[in-house]
Amino acid sequence: MNKIPFMPTDPSYAFAYVPYQRFENLYSAEDALRHGTIFCDLDIPFEKYACIPLMNPFVRK
Repeated sequence: MNKIPFMPTDPSYAFAYVPYQRFENLYSAEDALRHGTIFCDLDIPFEKYACIPLMNPFVRK
């Protein structure tokens, strides 16, 4: 099986690179529906970032 690299080996400047999401650390189907993602690593509670203006447009600077 060929393994897809996490990032390009020789990245170019001024290009955006998004790493591939690995299929590991997954929620069950029921929990994934509740959390809005199947990937546990992508599940970041809003309360953790609620006070950061960049993440919450309703917070004043």
